[in-house]
Amino acid sequence: MGIQLAKKKRKFQKLSGVWQMKRILNIKIFITINLLILFLFISLLWAKDMKPENRYISHELLVQFKPGVDNKQKKAVQEEYGAELIKTVTSLDLEQWRLLHDQEIEEVLESLKIHPDIDHAEPNYLYAPQMIPNDPGFKNLWFLQNTGQEIKESSGIPGADISGPGAWDIETGDPDMVIAVIDSGVAFEHPDLIDNVWSNINEIPDNGIDDDNNGYIDDKYGWDFVNGDNNPSDYSRDLSGDGHGTHVAGIIAAKGNNRTGTVGVMWHAKIMALQIFDIYETTSFMDAIIQNINIISAIEYAVNNGAKIINCSFGGPSDSRFQYDAYEYANSKGVLVVVAAGNESLNNDILPIYPANYNLPNIISVSATDEFDNLAYYSNYGKNTVDVAAPGGNKSFNMYSTTPPARETLFFEDFESGDDKWIKDSVHENWSLIYDPVFESTVMRDSLNNYHDNENSYIQTLHPINAENYRGLHIQFISRFRLEPDFDKLIVEGSDDGINFSIDSPVTGSISGFSNGIERLMSWGSETEIGRSFYLRFRLQSDESRNYDGIAVDDIQLTGIRWEFTGNEYNYKSGTSMAAPIVSGIAGLVWSHRPSLTHIEVKNAILNSVDKSAGLDGKILTSGRVNAEKALKAVTETLIEPEYENISTDEDSKSGTCFINSIQHF
Repeated sequence: MGIQLAKKKRKFQKLSGVWQMKRILNIKIFITINLLILFLFISLLWAKDMKPENRYISHELLVQFKPGVDNKQKKAVQEEYGAELIKTVTSLDLEQWRLLHDQEIEEVLESLKIHPDIDHAEPNYLYAPQMIPNDPGFKNLWFLQNTGQEIKESSGIPGADISGPGAWDIETGDPDMVIAVIDSGVAFEHPDLIDNVWSNINEIPDNGIDDDNNGYIDDKYGWDFVNGDNNPSDYSRDLSGDGHGTHVAGIIAAKGNNRTGTVGVMWHAKIMALQIFDIYETTSFMDAIIQNINIISAIEYAVNNGAKIINCSFGGPSDSRFQYDAYEYANSKGVLVVVAAGNESLNNDILPIYPANYNLPNIISVSATDEFDNLAYYSNYGKNTVDVAAPGGNKSFNMYSTTPPARETLFFEDFESGDDKWIKDSVHENWSLIYDPVFESTVMRDSLNNYHDNENSYIQTLHPINAENYRGLHIQFISRFRLEPDFDKLIVEGSDDGINFSIDSPVTGSISGFSNGIERLMSWGSETEIGRSFYLRFRLQSDESRNYDGIAVDDIQLTGIRWEFTGNEYNYKSGTSMAAPIVSGIAGLVWSHRPSLTHIEVKNAILNSVDKSAGLDGKILTSGRVNAEKALKAVTETLIEPEYENISTDEDSKSGTCFINSIQHF
């Protein structure tokens, strides 16, 4: 029963163009949701009511063997538990397993805990997606220089900023400073980012060879850990993510003084794009999935490929030992990690958020302030667990930065004006228009009553859909269907010429079984330019067995991003997601100015040079908001010794014991 999925999961498949069809239950109309509203109003109920099966990937485990266990023994243990090896994180000696049989994951974990060869095992948890330049958008960047200017109908307090111009008189950044952005990807061809994007100089692109032997083939600009490919670009705008990773990257290091757009905290840097947010199965960024194994793998990649700073604008309440170990591995290699504290107005001392609450010396946990230098109303805090605050914006979303190009509608059909966009054919009965009271609209149905044996009927676009130069294509439609499970199917397929159709084309997939009322179906296509137009076909295929009511479809919408930058690729957001990259950028400036500093000394310089605020006293460890100029002056004059020591309210935090889990984005 249910939906037959294309083999390629989630986003899209670069080479073959096979897309997955995704069911979203009981959605009657398409809901356009502002990403940032979702950020700021996530309820505390996620921690209380989340079902266990949604806290981790079903039938997957992360396993670590004890030292000295050889590969033969490891294979024997895998076979003992009926598991297959999916992936190995070499630096942590960590394995990702998939259980092949219908085992209860809790029972397997209990057994592994006492197995003589196993050191630790846990589920694969889920988390949820924080000098004056000549750039024309600088006037919008109150967080760099606040003169009381009005931004989106709000005027802040002069000086409630990080003193960007004063900092730039000292340092504008080292073009070789590598900062990893672990997020939804980065639109690295953006004209304000393209000169500040990290490139793997040891990899020859597109030759199909792992030239640098780092375990990733053709990883020229980073890696997409969601889809396992070498294109971590950001195609999320206006569908689910609104360019979250690109916005974060621009706050850190949009190129300065280039007479283009905006400017980052750093004018010069190298942004390493690492994609972990699986936003492509949902219509809401709040529902995006972040697998723990992808977080861990991205951290390892960043550390092993030269990142000095890692920015993490995500989190959740699951205390994973393996994720802790990954950040500890980064610490052992001298890598600084900047994380968002969260957007639920909660005290992290009482209700921990991870990775913000990991008690490690290389982590800086960041709350958000508004343009009045107050703790932002949505921001989490914690006297013992949140290190500093940084500008993150207010409820009107006033943090300005880079985004991908806008998403455009390439084709739409609601059938209210007829069916003149389609041609039809069948063996027995053509598709037809009918008013459906359940949909409360006119829909296209495959047959008036039950469909026929050995039917092969379809509707096909009369004219080709222009997809030339568009990327990140996405189709969605609503449907109610009753089909004999596994044998009768609705197949969505494409064709270059309108004659030879294939499921190995843009926006393809199939469904079977019975819908739960009206469902939203969606599919992603190629991340590369299609370079042509194509025809779209919806086809019912049945055998000679049982027949049911069939299919009704409505509100077909195909969208894509024309990958051309026109100068309008900027937008506003708010959240601790925006505050964290402010601190990442300051860390990059400090390290650029004093390359001999250790990562701990860079952290100390930032924490010990904050602007104190009465509103932050008792809320933040340092009682202050970061100041880039003061941090640079501190390391210019003398190295500041540690003044603050994090105090953990969770004695188990160092051991990485498990906690309840949810999905969260900052």
